[in-house]
Amino acid sequence: MKKIIMSLVLAGGLAMAGSFAQVGLGYSQGDEEGNFATGFAGINVLGNIGLRLEYTKNISEHAEFSKEDISRYGLFATYTLPLTSSFSITPKAGLTKADGDFTVKDTVQTVSDSSTEFTYGLEANYHYNDNIALFVGYTDYGKEFDINSIDTSKMDTKNYTFGIKLDI
Repeated sequence: MKKIIMSLVLAGGLAMAGSFAQVGLGYSQGDEEGNFATGFAGINVLGNIGLRLEYTKNISEHAEFSKEDISRYGLFATYTLPLTSSFSITPKAGLTKADGDFTVKDTVQTVSDSSTEFTYGLEANYHYNDNIALFVGYTDYGKEFDINSIDTSKMDTKNYTFGIKLDI
């Protein structure tokens, strides 16, 4: 009987506390016209302070490469600041590991690189209802790749993302 009562108290507390986790999916436009898909899952640790795991993958090619494969894995600390009942902003900061495999056009040269960088960003959220939110965000990944024979200054290091979040 005690277990049933404790389970009901815990479930009621979680239901009244609002969301305790989020999942999201977004489309990212890079600063050099690359296209990326982003997925994430986050958990609220204390009130509006949370942790988020994020994965971003390119879905288009850079003009200098015949093959480009970039994956970014990130762990972020987030804080959701409610502005009104429908709008909030979420700054995020954390570490991102980027892995890249590139094949240079008109050559057989294949290059790969990996790096871990401090990353930060900001999202603006519109809460359609208690469980669904639309977001627009910006993330700056820093100078992720240092490849000797390739001009990395024209590679995407910033993303402008829009997508949907589901509160659990």
